[in-house]
Amino acid sequence: MGRQARRAVLLGITLEEGGRQTLHAQIHGQIRRAILEGRLACGTKLPSSRLLAAELGCARGTVLAALDQLQAEGYLVARSTAGVSVAADLPDDMLAPA
Repeated sequence: MGRQARRAVLLGITLEEGGRQTLHAQIHGQIRRAILEGRLACGTKLPSSRLLAAELGCARGTVLAALDQLQAEGYLVARSTAGVSVAADLPDDMLAPA
């Protein structure tokens, strides 16, 4: 069987089913890369996990795992009333010399 690609247009994520990485790792890596490349600016609000899961055709738990990992790493912040957005102070910025 050939590989099947699924996209989340809002964030520019493309998942490869049957790829070398798990779906969770693909989502995590592509959102992190979009943040570091400036395609997702600090303060940008992300779509809901339900919407992302529906667009990507994967389980919501898979999306939540990726978002939770990004939040734990300091790339995303979650606020109960405002949802999830890109952090103002990124962890990679803190590692760069002044």
